[in-house]
Amino acid sequence: MVCHIIQGMSKSRGFTLVELMVVVAIAAVLASLAVPSFKHLIQSSSISTSVNTFLGDLRFARSEALRRGGAVILCRSDSPEATSPVCGSGSGTGGIGWATGWIVFYDQDGNGDRSASSTDPVLRRQAALTSLDYVLQTTGGSSTKFEFTATGRIRNLSSGVVTMQFGGGKFKADVQRTVCVSIGGRGRVAGDGNASCT
Repeated sequence: MVCHIIQGMSKSRGFTLVELMVVVAIAAVLASLAVPSFKHLIQSSSISTSVNTFLGDLRFARSEALRRGGAVILCRSDSPEATSPVCGSGSGTGGIGWATGWIVFYDQDGNGDRSASSTDPVLRRQAALTSLDYVLQTTGGSSTKFEFTATGRIRNLSSGVVTMQFGGGKFKADVQRTVCVSIGGRGRVAGDGNASCT
């Protein structure tokens, strides 16, 4: 009798194969729904980090120009991590623009550029932004540099605002960022890839 009661109370533990398959199917459906959102989050984070880095270096260059009495330049560079980095010209290797990286330097000799033999001190360097397809200047002035005066303004801009596009083909327009740099030397994020600086 006691033996019969003990046998009746013991139950099998664990999952059946059918229950396990249902759980796996539900997990697969949830994962397929989460992956696009996760990809969007990663892309948005990459763009935001790059934009914040650029704006931080723009502010740094402007403040150094105010402190040093002008002649501080933020320029695009094809090899910013070289021993003696130089300012690049045009839209850079592969046409990716400022995504090749940039440098901030003090233009001691006043020639508005930095060559390999230059003694102008490099104040900051930014390595290539490998997570982005491009960072292109789409309107206004030189496409390769911002030269700050003693008042913090940008010299030789052909228009009052420079528009820069952060993104590329792998990023949808709502993930890309439009950055506006005013002739006064201040930068701001205008919005996503559909925004403009006007």
